[in-house]
Amino acid sequence: MKTFKAKLFTLSLVILVLNSCIVKSLYPFYTKNTIFFEKRFIGTWIDTENARWEILKCQEVILKENKKDQPSELGQDQLRIYDKYKNAYVVYFEKDETKSSFLAMPFKINEQLFFDFSPIDDKEIDNSNNELYKIHLIGAHTLAKVDFLNENKVDINWFSSEKLMELLEQDKIKIKHERVGFAETILLTASSEELQEFIKKYLNSNDADKWATDVEFNLNRINEK
Repeated sequence: MKTFKAKLFTLSLVILVLNSCIVKSLYPFYTKNTIFFEKRFIGTWIDTENARWEILKCQEVILKENKKDQPSELGQDQLRIYDKYKNAYVVYFEKDETKSSFLAMPFKINEQLFFDFSPIDDKEIDNSNNELYKIHLIGAHTLAKVDFLNENKVDINWFSSEKLMELLEQDKIKIKHERVGFAETILLTASSEELQEFIKKYLNSNDADKWATDVEFNLNRINEK
């Protein structure tokens, strides 16, 4: 079995739902001073498309996969990852007999909760024998706005690439980016600090449709015995 470190640094392209419709960034959207762990997200959820979300604390996953009881028993590299992602989640997303896993780091800006998602692995890609294809894939960070309706319901809305394109074309924002790949997908190349400044300004904008997106999940907690 792969260690968590191997999974985390296996660069893979994971299609969440509509891959071309969400904004991707080379750098994380969070900074250390904005990380905000939200324990209510821990548990098992089901969305409106009947996909299953299993949310675990990252530290617990690292200990389990390394068969350790205490962080002091971890090797130096694993301990560094343990400390770095101590406030993150591992999200297991399962739909239609396919399963992917993500690292989700929670953070707050202006009292709004966000998750920075990045892929850990994808079973379909990992099981593929097309090594040439796999070595060309790279993981990216995506931004999701999170709203708890109550303890058992949560809405997650990804930042839409269509909205970003609209803002760029209308010259309403200036943010470092490149067009990459055959499809010329926009990849943000701004630093994490610059991304946070953008988020702050975007939150304060008067655009009523700023969080309109095709990639939205409505999760309901399920209690398993």
